[in-house]
Amino acid sequence: MLFINRKFIFLLLFSLFAFNSVFPQKEFNSLLKSIEKKSGKEQINILKNACWDYRSKDPSLAIAFGKSALNKIQQYDISRSKSEILNFLGVIYGNLGNLDSAYYYYQAAMNVAKEIEDSTQIAYSLNNFGDYYIKSALYSAALEKIFEAYRIFESIGDNRGMAYSLNDIGEVYIAQKNYDKALEYFKRSGELRLIRRDNRGYAKSLINIASVYTYKYEFNDALKTYEQAEKFCELSEYTKGKSWIKAGISDIYLNMGNYDKALENSFSALDTDLIIGNKYGEIIAYNKIGYIYIKLNKFDDAKTYLYKARDAAKNTGHLDQLMIAYEYLTQLAVIKNNFQLAYQYSVESESIRDSIYSHKDLNKIADLQTAFFVEKKNRENELLKNDITHQKTTRNYLFIISLLILAGVILAVSKYRSEKKANLLLNDINNSKDKLFSIIAHDLNNPVGAITSISDFLRSDYNEIDEDEKKILINSIADASKDIQNMLFNLLNWARSQHNGIKINKVNLDITNLLHSIAVSYKFLAKKKDISIVVQSEDNLSVNGDKFILEIIIGNLVTNAIKFSNENSQIIVSAKKDKDNILVVVKDFGRGMDNHTIDRILKTDTSFTTEGTNNEKGIGLGLQICKEFASLHKAKLIIESEINKGSTFALKI
Repeated sequence: MLFINRKFIFLLLFSLFAFNSVFPQKEFNSLLKSIEKKSGKEQINILKNACWDYRSKDPSLAIAFGKSALNKIQQYDISRSKSEILNFLGVIYGNLGNLDSAYYYYQAAMNVAKEIEDSTQIAYSLNNFGDYYIKSALYSAALEKIFEAYRIFESIGDNRGMAYSLNDIGEVYIAQKNYDKALEYFKRSGELRLIRRDNRGYAKSLINIASVYTYKYEFNDALKTYEQAEKFCELSEYTKGKSWIKAGISDIYLNMGNYDKALENSFSALDTDLIIGNKYGEIIAYNKIGYIYIKLNKFDDAKTYLYKARDAAKNTGHLDQLMIAYEYLTQLAVIKNNFQLAYQYSVESESIRDSIYSHKDLNKIADLQTAFFVEKKNRENELLKNDITHQKTTRNYLFIISLLILAGVILAVSKYRSEKKANLLLNDINNSKDKLFSIIAHDLNNPVGAITSISDFLRSDYNEIDEDEKKILINSIADASKDIQNMLFNLLNWARSQHNGIKINKVNLDITNLLHSIAVSYKFLAKKKDISIVVQSEDNLSVNGDKFILEIIIGNLVTNAIKFSNENSQIIVSAKKDKDNILVVVKDFGRGMDNHTIDRILKTDTSFTTEGTNNEKGIGLGLQICKEFASLHKAKLIIESEINKGSTFALKI
């Protein structure tokens, strides 16, 4: 997969020189002097242990100890520890974000381990390759290496190694958003580490468990687990663990909408990561800080940190964080009405997402998971490998044959229909374009005109207007700006759906937590009309769905309900089980609709707009997006309404 060329060797040598030039010379010399009279084997063991002990506290010093140990191995011709030290150095370079150097040392460690037939270090090298692939967002390749490492660790009874493998398997599943599987592996890893009294390792397992609780919106469990992890970090002087805890607590506050607390904890994590050289944590912090600044409407600050995340992720090859940086930059560009830039960022993000979460890799991960458990049960290693190879080869052949047959059919049919289809497609595109431009011209005219008129009035008669009138006018500008922002957000989502830009990624979701999260997001909009949003849901109700898609659908339904509700009224958002389906219902007690309007929403592909009860504007795409996204999600939108008695929108999943 990788090869060493001149450029790589130059970069490697440069990085080695750089680290040798910055580590604390005094502490290094002090340790060397203290072991002068010890035997060669003792010196190597002391330096090796120092390399590993300092990996988080002072990576540059750890690298210096490791290289000194390698030099002494050459001097005393003691090769048993060489593979272990090379693996240590690879781990440290990986933590620093220098993935090329990490790969070089893992490969060197593997070569030495194979030469001396050291099963333990072969397994650690395999597991470290898995960690390298995780950091490079190559998850199927990561699982292959880690499963292979786990089999070796299990065969030789190495609980420490098994715990490492189980933890890394959990990290693959959390990256794939399979939170239940991730939690299972993190808990198994933690149990082994607790038995071994590995306080540092157990702290890492607890941190990962807490992060899963956060993703599952189980914030109380997450906070309790982080508190427990902090105690074990103190016991083991696990500095990087403290950074991860701060980052995790920031995630909790971010999900709760407490952006100031989220920002405070993210900066605290970033400060620690910069001190200890935790490059991956640093990039995560940049992304998170940028996103929080977006939420706080501090767009210049957001841009600064998101650019830092993007550039650092590009330089180090952390594709998962590069994808997130482009996603947040897309949001920022939309907010700033720079749709050309938003489109560019969106394309970059989707391209990376496709490479990370391709169907091929997802299928391969599922195959690997199945193979792992079958092998663990039956111990038929070679037979299972051959079977997997055969299945993959057969599937590839079938896929190629199917493609050839399909291509032949398409060519035969399209030979006489292509021109007609091209004309029809061109007409559809022109009609869509005309419809979109018509909507934009008509519905953006009012808020833009309002902002222009009020701004001109303020500029020309500012000194003649009293303070109360100024506040009213400024609030009017703010409201019109938010109307434009909401319109443009819906336009972007609609455009993406028209060009198949939305990809469905279903996971198990706690529907109650999801509804509460959405209700919190819209409570300020509802508060303007003194409308209360009430969430009602059955206990322990989960749904297999795409969180992004469902948030857009339900969010648009709530926005619609607020728009057409009277002041001092109520909106009920509920979820219940309906046979084999989940029914999410948004009910208001406002203006209502007649059957003709309902038919227009459900049976046509055209959008239309109606003013809300307080003359709120829109571009007519909200319910159209709900309908199209529901279709993408294989769900059904049901509408019941009666004039002056309100409307009920149900999403049947």
